[in-house]
Amino acid sequence: MKTISAIHLDYSFIILLAVSFALTVLFFKLLIPLFFNLQFLDKPNHRSNHMKPVPLGGGLVIIPIIIFISYFAGYKWSAYNIFVLLSLFCISLIDDIKNIKALYRLAAHFFCIFIYIHFSLLDTMNFIKYISDPYLAVLVYFFLILTITGFINAFNFMDGIDGITSVQVIFLTCSLLFYYFFLGLGHNILFYCLLGTISGFLVYNWHPAKIFLGDSGSISLGFLMLFSLVDFAIEGYWVAALILPMYYLLDTSITLFYRVYKREKFWESHSQHFYQKAARNNQSHKKVCFKIILLSAGLFIFSFLSIIEKNNLIFLILSFVWCIFFLLNFSKPKLPINQ
Repeated sequence: MKTISAIHLDYSFIILLAVSFALTVLFFKLLIPLFFNLQFLDKPNHRSNHMKPVPLGGGLVIIPIIIFISYFAGYKWSAYNIFVLLSLFCISLIDDIKNIKALYRLAAHFFCIFIYIHFSLLDTMNFIKYISDPYLAVLVYFFLILTITGFINAFNFMDGIDGITSVQVIFLTCSLLFYYFFLGLGHNILFYCLLGTISGFLVYNWHPAKIFLGDSGSISLGFLMLFSLVDFAIEGYWVAALILPMYYLLDTSITLFYRVYKREKFWESHSQHFYQKAARNNQSHKKVCFKIILLSAGLFIFSFLSIIEKNNLIFLILSFVWCIFFLLNFSKPKLPINQ
């Protein structure tokens, strides 16, 4: 566990949050004009939810800030975790600059996640080492690689309107911060750096957005959230760790299965997510984000109850029902109101 000494608890947290936030705001203030000059832009197309070119350099700013501030604040990065994070960041940055074919990009993600599973995750999930059947072991490996790769890509797929991924990361980080404090698990330095940095990014990413994360930001944040939730699950709170990101996972999974069913090229970009439909149906980006905040509040309540009731699966089921109800309703067309 990576903790800050209790003696310097309050001041350390305030400093971490303030420095992360201030540096992020400052760097974006300075670099957004540069991104325009370099033409590092997301230009609108038929599936876009924005009308003007917007810089893609969000990840190029926030990921280095998170890494450096957390490191100098005393966070003990696993060598394998930082290797995987930087590898995913670099692959995604290249993809932002010059589109990489989906197959090559996916292969690179599989390789990175294999490194994470084999050299980092297995240190704490020892059960795989006791699987005597080699075919079953390979199957478990494949399942973990597939699901974890799907998780980090969900953050990329869902980053389609202003503020949505910032809101999701802030929700997950605040929830984990609360639970670590409430359960006496210590104070994770990384969470404070994440919260300060993403809050600073949201200043420029809230509608109308002046900067986007790009793949380098969304994929990297997906991995940061992944191993943070895995660490929380390993502490014994696996039901809560599944409940907290359920909205992102369900929207992505349902859309993916639907596109496979329709025999569409599911690996290609599209605009069929529930939140995208909501944004097209006379609902502003802000309104969609506020509804997602409401949905997330319900997930937090269910996750809290699952902890109180010691991983009672009923709250996982209730969370699933809550998300499905929400997804089916908040993407319904809304009639425009005459002013």
